Amino acid sequence: MGRREFLRTLGAGTIGAAGLAALTDPFHFARAAITPGQKGIYITDLRTATISGLNGNATIIRLDTNKGISGYGEARCEDTNALSQLATLKPLILGMNPTQVDKVFNAIKAVGNPTSDGQATGSRQTQATGAICAIEMACWDITGKVYNVPVWKLIGPKLRDRVRLYADTPQQTSISAMQSLVQARINLGLTWFKSDLQLTYLSSSDYGTSPETGLPYTGIRIKDSGFTKWAAYIAAYRSMIGAAPLSSDHYQNYNNPQYLDIYSSSHLADLLAGSSYQGTYGGWMEDIQPWWHPAMFGQVKSAMTSSMPLLTGEDMYTIDQIQTLVNGAGGGVAYIHPDQSTFGGIHQTRLAAIWAHTQGVRTAIHMSESPLSLICCAHIAAGIPDFLACEHHYLDDVSWYDTLFDGIEKPIVEKSTGCVLVPEGPGLGITPNAAAITARLASGGYFTQ
Repeated sequence: MGRREFLRTLGAGTIGAAGLAALTDPFHFARAAITPGQKGIYITDLRTATISGLNGNATIIRLDTNKGISGYGEARCEDTNALSQLATLKPLILGMNPTQVDKVFNAIKAVGNPTSDGQATGSRQTQATGAICAIEMACWDITGKVYNVPVWKLIGPKLRDRVRLYADTPQQTSISAMQSLVQARINLGLTWFKSDLQLTYLSSSDYGTSPETGLPYTGIRIKDSGFTKWAAYIAAYRSMIGAAPLSSDHYQNYNNPQYLDIYSSSHLADLLAGSSYQGTYGGWMEDIQPWWHPAMFGQVKSAMTSSMPLLTGEDMYTIDQIQTLVNGAGGGVAYIHPDQSTFGGIHQTRLAAIWAHTQGVRTAIHMSESPLSLICCAHIAAGIPDFLACEHHYLDDVSWYDTLFDGIEKPIVEKSTGCVLVPEGPGLGITPNAAAITARLASGGYFTQ
C-alpha cells in the first residue's frame, strides 16, 4: 500500500505536517499496531494479592483472559483505597479487550476516582489512582504477551539496556547511623543517592514560624543552627560517595501541613549546592514546595543564586498536571518525578516524559512498590531520551524483596553498574513467585480475591 492509500484508509487525506509527524512517530506506529487487539480476547477476571512489609501494603492484581493469558499490575503502596477501587472497577472491565489499552484506561478513568495526593486539601492524603494504574499496567503486560514482545517495544524505541537506580536513604538519628546505610548502598553497587533531611533531625529551636506573608501554606523558617546541622549531615554523606549524584527530600511537616518558606527553600538549595554538600552533580532538591502550588517553585528559583535543580511530581496524575506544573512554575522545575503506579500508568508516564523532554525538563521516576513496579519503570525508562534515575526504595532487606518475582536477573540491582536490566521477555517479562508472596501476604490469599 502506498503512502496516499495508507492515509486514505485512516481518513487522513487532509492531514497536516504535524499530524503526519505524529502518525510516523515509532510510538504511534506501535499503538496503531495494537489498537485492533487480539481478535476475540477479553478479560474474564481480576484477582488481588496484598503484600505486607513495604511502604504500606503492595496491592498486586492479576487480570485473566479467555485465551489463558494473564497480566499483572500493581497499585502504589501508599494507596489505601486500592482494594475498594478495584472492586468498583472490576465489573466494568470484564468482557473488555485488554489489548485496547487506552480504551480500557479511558473507561476506568471515567468511573474511578482520578484525584491526586494533596491537591484538594493542601496536605498529604491517601492516593486514589492506584487501582486505575494497576489495571492499565496489567493490560500492557497482556498485550506484550499476545504479540510476544516486551512492553518497552510497544511504547517506543529502547535507548538503553540498563536503567540507573538511585538509592533512597531514610533519615537517621545520627550521622554514624546514616553512614552505615550509605556503605550498604555502596556495597550494592548504587551510583546515585538520595538523603532525607527531615525536620525531626533538628531541634525545635532550629526553626520557627515564617515571617513571610502571602504563603498558601503555614511557612517554616529554618534558623542558622538548623542549616548548620543539615549541612553537616549532607557533608558526611558526600564524603562517602565522591562525585556521585546526591539528591535530598522530606524537609517538611507534610501532615500539618507546613512547608519551608521561600527564604528557607532558596537558602538551603544554595547552601547544599556547594561541592562539599550535595553539589550540582546531577542530584536535585525534591518537593521543596508543594506541587499543587507550581508558582512557588518559580519564586524559589528566582530567589536562588545557584544552579541546584528542583524536582517534583511523585503525587501527580496524568500529563495534564505535569503540563500545568511545568508551565506554571516559570522555569523553576528542572526535573519531573512521576510514579507510574499513581500517575495514570505506563502510557501517561511515557507521554509526560516525552513532552517534558520537548520543554527541556528531564525525568526521574519515583518508585516505592514491589519489584513488579520497579521492572515496569525499567520498561518506561528504557525509551526516555534524557532519563536521570529510578528510585529503589527497599535496600535494607533485599534478600526477601528480590524473591517476590521471577523472570528477571537476580540480584535486581546489578552490582557492577548500580542499574536494573531491562527485560527482553514478552509483556513485563516478570512473574510472581507464589511461595515468596504467600509468605508476605498481609491478608487474604494468593490471587484468591
